[in-house]
Amino acid sequence: SKAFSEAYPNPLHGQSRAEFDNWFNVLWSRAQSLNTGIVGKDVTLTGFDYNQVQNALVVMDKIVYPTKAINQDQALQIRELFELLTRASHLYQQRRDSLYREVELKKQQTVFSYYRNSFFLSSLTLLFGFIVSVFLYRSNKSLLDMRSKLEQRVEMRTMALQEKNLELKNEVTERYSVEEQLVKSREQIQQAKEQAVHKLNFDPLTQLASRVLFIDRFSQSLIRASRDKSKVALLFLDLDRFKYINDTLGHSVGDQLLLKTAKRITKALRQGDTAARFGGDEFAIVLPGIHGIKHVEHVVNRIHRELSAPYILEGQESFISASIGIAIYPEDGDSTEVLLRKADNAMYKAKDKGRNTYQFFTQQMEVESNNRRILEAALHVAVKNKEFNVHYQPIMDMRDGSIKAAEALIRWQNKQGEHVSPAEFIPLAEELGLIVEIGEWVLRTACEEAVAWQQKNGKSTILSVNLSFRQFQNNDIPKIVAKILVETGLSAKYLSLEITEGLLMVDDQMIMQQLQQIRDLGVALAIDDFGTGYSSLSYLKKFPINVLKIDRSFIQDMTTDNSDADLVRGILSLARTLKLTVIAEGVENQQQADFLMENDCLYTQGFFYSKALASNDFQIYMQKNLQQQKQQSHTG
Repeated sequence: SKAFSEAYPNPLHGQSRAEFDNWFNVLWSRAQSLNTGIVGKDVTLTGFDYNQVQNALVVMDKIVYPTKAINQDQALQIRELFELLTRASHLYQQRRDSLYREVELKKQQTVFSYYRNSFFLSSLTLLFGFIVSVFLYRSNKSLLDMRSKLEQRVEMRTMALQEKNLELKNEVTERYSVEEQLVKSREQIQQAKEQAVHKLNFDPLTQLASRVLFIDRFSQSLIRASRDKSKVALLFLDLDRFKYINDTLGHSVGDQLLLKTAKRITKALRQGDTAARFGGDEFAIVLPGIHGIKHVEHVVNRIHRELSAPYILEGQESFISASIGIAIYPEDGDSTEVLLRKADNAMYKAKDKGRNTYQFFTQQMEVESNNRRILEAALHVAVKNKEFNVHYQPIMDMRDGSIKAAEALIRWQNKQGEHVSPAEFIPLAEELGLIVEIGEWVLRTACEEAVAWQQKNGKSTILSVNLSFRQFQNNDIPKIVAKILVETGLSAKYLSLEITEGLLMVDDQMIMQQLQQIRDLGVALAIDDFGTGYSSLSYLKKFPINVLKIDRSFIQDMTTDNSDADLVRGILSLARTLKLTVIAEGVENQQQADFLMENDCLYTQGFFYSKALASNDFQIYMQKNLQQQKQQSHTG
């Protein structure tokens, strides 16, 4: 056959034999594995005769590979066996290929079935997943709704709990606050009690003993003195000119003065002595265990020395003194009330004696004190009932003897017909504050009478009226003056208002403004009792003053005392330099009048010419003076 011929073309040829050997060996090795493996087993099971192939190979082996050469029959046999093997091989290959196709088909069917099953399972899984997703979505939405509602409920509950907690916290805080307030309230009550006790027992400004504590200690001192048969001195002290300083420099400066005074008084006392402030500028001091009058005088002199040192107030030196009244237990009384009253009486007596001194109580003081109380009551009634009248003292022109002006002076005749001296009731009126009402009444009355004189005599006379410092305190005196001038019809140029040097010492802007407003009205301003105060001469340039009135104390002795004479000459020279008019007060004789005339003092006033006259008497005096002037004119 063709296959055999290709495999073994010439068996007798050596080269062909070698090629056949290679081919046969391959065929042999392949035949050995035909029944192995899955394919081999399947081919054998389908009818392939494996043994026949094996036998054919054995026969061929025996024929082809003996040592002797093969013959023609053997070659034919080999050819038949080879064809058998070829057919078997083709059959095996066909069955193998068929089997492979079946296997591939099964694989494909398996794969298809796998993919089909996978697709089905995937579809089922996807469907199940979708269903589960829908279920989960709905369940999740429900859960979210439930969660939202739960969160809302939790939030509402939380807010409710927070509100409750806040309310509880506020209640606790409020309770703590109430408790703290109660504690503070108790502390404040306790502090208030302590402050009240302290305020009751001590003066808030000076920290000296109060009247209550002082009276208690004074009473205890009297009890001990009664038991020990010893003496107790009570000092009642009042500052001189304190009201003036307090009114002029202000209450704050007055408080500084009181505080410094209290420290000085305390410094002057012994250990065991008690000082108290009774109010205003009044102080009380109790000296227990004294042995005599000199013991008391020693302490009093020490107090005066301490108080005599200058005070620095508002950056300037100021001086103040004290009037002290003294009462002794048991000589002057055996009770606190009686001794306080008698020490007070003694203090007023010290003031009457010139101030800056002390007085022991005497029975005469008791009488004078009673008289003062009577005078005070009567003065109130006098103001209410207008029991006063105005007298006028002429101010003369030295050149021709004419009446230049008239000073209005208040007089008081009480219901009993007794004349009360101005020196007695005017200081009391200033102390009581009645001088403001009295001063306005005097000014109005004097202006009305001055207008009446002008109408009767046909001649105008300048009217001079005194003003008290107290009248400047309300800052309305310019308005009062202007109103009275309008209502009475008196021209401002015929009115002169007299003030004291003490008013200038104040150096207060409000007083300066009031004085300038008065001058702007056309009213003249005069300094009364010039030379007796402590004002600087620079004030004469600073304040709008027109007139100086030399105090009578210098006029009285100027003809016999060279120092007074020099002082009067100096005042006249100063006045000429400042272009001020000068009036000499208290002229009582011709020598004084001549001295003043020689030194160019043109205007004088005093008993040498006339005492103060009632309005009608002064009217008559004016008419006589006018007649004299006419006679002199005719004679001239």
